[in-house]
Amino acid sequence: MTLRLRAERLRRGWSMTRVAGLTGISPSDLSQLERGLRPAFPGWRRRLSDVFGVSEGELFAREEAREERASS
Repeated sequence: MTLRLRAERLRRGWSMTRVAGLTGISPSDLSQLERGLRPAFPGWRRRLSDVFGVSEGELFAREEAREERASS
């Protein structure tokens, strides 16, 4: 998840501050999400996927795979 989130943000040339303004998620929390230090809450996932115009599955594929392995 973290690599895709950061890649999508950088591809658009958006700062973390801009994404924070569009999503209501603090820059600090976004930074932690991008570095894999914080899980993405369902509401955050929805807001981020809406802002980036990609499905939650696309944006958070890496995190979902990790969660599936951990629960097995």
